[in-house]
Amino acid sequence: LLQSFADLLKLIIKFKVMFFQNRTWLSWLGVYLLVFLSCGYCVVLGLAYSGVSSEFIMLWFLVLTSITGYSLLSIGWGSYNKYALLSCVRSAFGSVSFEACFMCVVIMVAVIVGTYGVGSWFLGHGVLVWFYLWFMVCGWLVYYE
Repeated sequence: LLQSFADLLKLIIKFKVMFFQNRTWLSWLGVYLLVFLSCGYCVVLGLAYSGVSSEFIMLWFLVLTSITGYSLLSIGWGSYNKYALLSCVRSAFGSVSFEACFMCVVIMVAVIVGTYGVGSWFLGHGVLVWFYLWFMVCGWLVYYE
């Protein structure tokens, strides 16, 4: 986990001369997209915890998570460095694997509860509590098997 953050910092801190190369714009676009996605995460989480009733708040979270991989790839491809490109591909694949697992969990919980809204997940007749207990039992069985 720390290696991915170190690779990202190495890519962002590199010095670039403006208007010198065209692929640098792609790298800067990826950096600005990551900043925009961070602000988007703050907005989505703020809306979720402020009590705003939105039925699709988790779908917006999944959309923001899926765009993160593209921004990482654009940073790596626009940096003119093979090591940076490989580290961004590795980081993008890590985020894609997280996204696939997270999407399966979100869809499973949404099918059980009946909506993608966060508020009804916690108020949905205790269904989410049983879902957490199911994951804990499965984890216990895998760990002690």
